[in-house]
Amino acid sequence: MPPPQLYRPELDRDKLDELILYVAERALTDENFGKTKLNKILWMSEFHHYSRHGAAIAGGAYVRQTHGPVLADLDRHLRRLEDAGRLAVRVRDRYGRHQHRPIALERPDLGKFQGTEIAAVEDVIHETRGMTATQISALSHEHIGWQSAEHGEQIEYATALIPLDPDDDG
Repeated sequence: MPPPQLYRPELDRDKLDELILYVAERALTDENFGKTKLNKILWMSEFHHYSRHGAAIAGGAYVRQTHGPVLADLDRHLRRLEDAGRLAVRVRDRYGRHQHRPIALERPDLGKFQGTEIAAVEDVIHETRGMTATQISALSHEHIGWQSAEHGEQIEYATALIPLDPDDDG
């Protein structure tokens, strides 16, 4: 029997741009929002939507890093948005560390999204509001996808279907 096909969506770069702008805009009043938290919100949103609807939002590839899942090439995506004048990344001192805070300079195009996709992002933003980068990173370490991947390895979307509690029936 051949192994099951892994779900590897093709990245929709335009949709990812709008998703980054949307999260940055919605997190404008969250003092703890920075690049680390952006990574976790993007990852959680993508995997949350996949677990409920069988499809990612923008199809980003997320890899295991020390502090949790990270969008592959996030820095390149942020630089591209900065170069286009759509986003600024401000560096500020927060808790004795440099926080790289993405700030949307223009409104995202929500016409690229389905209602379920925005709802998934909103769920994650609401769930993580007030969390620090350390707290949201710790939360991401509880996910079987992060736990089962090797450092630098892509986290499989299929892991979003595995319940946190194996005895949980639903």
